Amino acid sequence: MLSTEAVTDENVRQYAIQRLAKLLRHPDDLVYKADDVRRKLAQEKLLIDAQLNTDVRRQFDDVQEGLEMLYSTKGQIDRVKTDMQKVDQLCNRAQSYLTNFDRIQKISVANRNFVRTDEFYRQFSEFHEQYVHVREMLADAKTNFEQGDFNLLRLHYFLYKLEDFRSRAMGFSGVNDADSEQTLAQMFGGLDGLVHEFEQFLWHVAGGIYDLALRNRANVIVQLLKVVETEEAADRAQEREVEGAVLVRRQSLVGSARRPSMASSVMARGPKKERKVKHYRQKLLDLLRHFVAGRVTEFFKQEAKGLDGVEEVTGFVIDELTFVAEAVTPAFPPNYFIFDFLVNEYHQAVVKNTNELVAGDLEGGAILTLLRWVREYHSALRKQLSIPKDQLKPALLEGREDQLAQEYLDIAVSKIREWITNLMRTETNTFTGRQDAPSMGEDGLYVTGGSVYLFEIVNQNIDLVIDAQRAKLLCDLMAECNKVFQDIGKQWRDLLEVEKIKQIETPESVAEGLVDYTMALANEQIRSVVQAETIRDETGDRLSRSHQERFKAELSQSMDIFMNIAESATQTLADIVFSDLRPITAALYTAEWYQEDLLQPVIETLKDYCQDFQDHLDKYLYKRLMQDLLSRFALSYVDAASGKVKFRKGKSSEKLNLELHRATKFFKEHMDSGAVTETLSIVRILISLIDSTPTMIFLEFFSVKKQYPDLPLALVEDILAKRDDLDKSQLKSILESLRQKSKGETGSSLAKQRTLFSKLKSYPPLGSVSKGRFL
Repeated sequence: MLSTEAVTDENVRQYAIQRLAKLLRHPDDLVYKADDVRRKLAQEKLLIDAQLNTDVRRQFDDVQEGLEMLYSTKGQIDRVKTDMQKVDQLCNRAQSYLTNFDRIQKISVANRNFVRTDEFYRQFSEFHEQYVHVREMLADAKTNFEQGDFNLLRLHYFLYKLEDFRSRAMGFSGVNDADSEQTLAQMFGGLDGLVHEFEQFLWHVAGGIYDLALRNRANVIVQLLKVVETEEAADRAQEREVEGAVLVRRQSLVGSARRPSMASSVMARGPKKERKVKHYRQKLLDLLRHFVAGRVTEFFKQEAKGLDGVEEVTGFVIDELTFVAEAVTPAFPPNYFIFDFLVNEYHQAVVKNTNELVAGDLEGGAILTLLRWVREYHSALRKQLSIPKDQLKPALLEGREDQLAQEYLDIAVSKIREWITNLMRTETNTFTGRQDAPSMGEDGLYVTGGSVYLFEIVNQNIDLVIDAQRAKLLCDLMAECNKVFQDIGKQWRDLLEVEKIKQIETPESVAEGLVDYTMALANEQIRSVVQAETIRDETGDRLSRSHQERFKAELSQSMDIFMNIAESATQTLADIVFSDLRPITAALYTAEWYQEDLLQPVIETLKDYCQDFQDHLDKYLYKRLMQDLLSRFALSYVDAASGKVKFRKGKSSEKLNLELHRATKFFKEHMDSGAVTETLSIVRILISLIDSTPTMIFLEFFSVKKQYPDLPLALVEDILAKRDDLDKSQLKSILESLRQKSKGETGSSLAKQRTLFSKLKSYPPLGSVSKGRFL
């Protein structure tokens, strides 16, 4: 007792130390966190004390209720005892009323024994005939085994009746009647041989369960299992009978057998010789165990032929277990759990044969193959058969994975680069060939599937390093992976640029579907970001603090790389869209623009593209792309001022306001209305500069500059110079005033206040001052 208390106190002390170690990780925590920890622990103690008090009160209430129930139960038992005594007295009194009760009872027993004796004689007379019939049935079954033309249940039924009759006959003979015992033994001597032959045939049938299932003879399997279950029931009955006989002997020794009718009833049922317990179920399972072990061993020797072919074992096991699940398991009762049993036996056999293969020294290539196969084995069983790794015991390689993982890591980086290079070759060939439409995920988004294979490769290596508990190697591995990812990003950006130029300059010479495949590429990068983030969050927390920050930083860099690829893809989409719109945007503010409705084809083109983007592009990227399209749309109206155009007083602003209203309505169908209004405000500024009176231009310009400090003066000069309502003298005066006021502004002072005006292509950078382009 004292030792138990000491161990408990020590455990509590260790738990307290561990708890404090988690709360106070650094020396500075004693200064800054000690008071908070003390208050927190005090609050927890108060909560625990309150809970303990509540539990103690509840326990006292339960004990009180239990005592009350015990007290009431004692009274009920006393009442039942009194009633039973009255019943016993009435029974004894009733027997005294029947003067010949004992004689009547003996006559009844004699009558029952006579009937059973007559039945026994009839069965005894027919035994030989039944024996010959069963032997002939067994011979026919052996002859017709290949055709499956036999009935195990019928055969077993008659044989079981013969065995049961023998047991009863041997029991009736009596222990002191030697002549009867010898006569019966001679008569039943051939039955043991017949039973043995039947069992051999039965196990022969059991050994062909797979063949029977393959030939759709599940009925034979069911018959076999019915026979096994019948024998199991007989075994259990025999065990209960033995236990009952022992109990009766004990009761007779202590004088507990009060009623003489008990012995008579036993005799009436007829004594039996103790039956031999057969254990058919265990024998069947043992047979299946040896059968599976033999199949697996044969496959390792004949098909796998060493580590070079060990990967084929996975397919073999899956095929075997799939066959078991579909054809064998349905024939077995649920309480056999036959699928789980066979899964365990197949795995045990695989473990045994694998250990024999890796018993000696292994080369690097063999280690790589073995580790890859082990992961594929568990992964395939989990994916295709829903068998978790935890269910498969013992583990493959029996704990040597950590040791082998360290050796494997020496070649992991080169293998990763090789695998990803091959993956990229396939992905880029598919991207440039575009023979079929890209694959579509369950959510309707286009995908390439590359991220699944990419992170399957990465995750395999990460898991191996984690299992080996080598955090530094894991960080080094991710650093090398990032170098590979950087190369991937550069390849994709270069390929996007090349394909985009082909699409824009020579669309007739390129394969169709660039927009769809670009969306698929962008979506795949988002999937990569999600997977990288999952690895960062889930795996990073499992590392020590000294390596956790570096590991998470490496994964964050991976996410940035993938996001950059996605942004390059969305920019390519925007470039393609506006390359289609270039003839229209080039005609802004020209005579054609004043005479025709050029906005309608723009909106129709955007509608077609945006519908595809909305249906097949990731939501986040879709929002980013729509913002980019909106910005480019707005900038195209401003950049067009640099061309050979003319702003007509009244007409320009009226047409611009109308087109601005229609464009706003269109973009609000796809974006947040606030973002649309804010972005298109630069077009409103353009309209205000076109409409401002000569006296108000100065104020209008600097009012806009407060909100948009990077508004290029060159743009204002272009707009004013191309207005048809300003003469040269007015224009000169206005521009000199604006330049004079803008002299103090430089690019460095405005660089931190970049707005959409900084993205204009036709005008000088931020803060640059025009040097008289028009005067």
